[in-house]
Amino acid sequence: MEHSALGDTQIILFTSCKGGVGKSTVCANLAMAIAQRGHRVLVIDCDFGNRCLDLVTGLSDEVIYDVGDLAFGRVPCERAVIADRRSENLFFVAAPYGFDNRMNTFSFQSAVKRLAAWGNFDFIFIDTPGGIGEPLQFAASIADTAYIIVEPTRAAVRAAERTAEFLSLRGVRRRRLIVNKLYGGSVKKAKEEIISIIDSTSVRLIGVVPYDPELIRAGNRGILIDEMLSFNITHAFDNIAARTLGEGRRLFAHIHRLKKLK
Repeated sequence: MEHSALGDTQIILFTSCKGGVGKSTVCANLAMAIAQRGHRVLVIDCDFGNRCLDLVTGLSDEVIYDVGDLAFGRVPCERAVIADRRSENLFFVAAPYGFDNRMNTFSFQSAVKRLAAWGNFDFIFIDTPGGIGEPLQFAASIADTAYIIVEPTRAAVRAAERTAEFLSLRGVRRRRLIVNKLYGGSVKKAKEEIISIIDSTSVRLIGVVPYDPELIRAGNRGILIDEMLSFNITHAFDNIAARTLGEGRRLFAHIHRLKKLK
């Protein structure tokens, strides 16, 4: 991808070959964490035919148009983009309810470039569906960074390894892991688990999100970190936001103990 075509906007795709790892929840909350730091963030739902990011963000009642309408020239950017009521720096574009066969790499790239030029965004996050399919290929064609979401399970780690290989072949040079739903009690033990995951996937780590039932409940209710009470969760996303912005932040800064699975 040529950065000059998108100005200073950084494009990050969120993905995993395995569904159910909390990818959309991580994407939405990290977007809020970075928006809270004063950076303009647009989140695009790329899960065509099975959109859920509007539910995670609590914006489903406000969706009228989607990225397909934008790609095919049916509406301008200002009608497709939803401004989040909780932050002046957070914006959202929904996925279509169904996959239109006319959607291709060129039309998707064109839509993202139009959005980047229109909104003067610092970041555009693209939330892709689980698995390797056309939406992931569309996102990979324009993203400069991929955040691969992985749970500390053997199946999820294997899926992350496959995802990293796929993205490498598609030219996404900067690939980073986010370990989600990390559990186990002591941070020391968790660090050992993370080292094992990094060794298995050969992908560098950008952050961890501890297991916490509050995060799952919040996702079901359309609540993001600005309204959560769990310090472990709010600190975790602020840590990843800091590292995304290039700050030197310890991986487990302000995270003292992990919860055990119930």
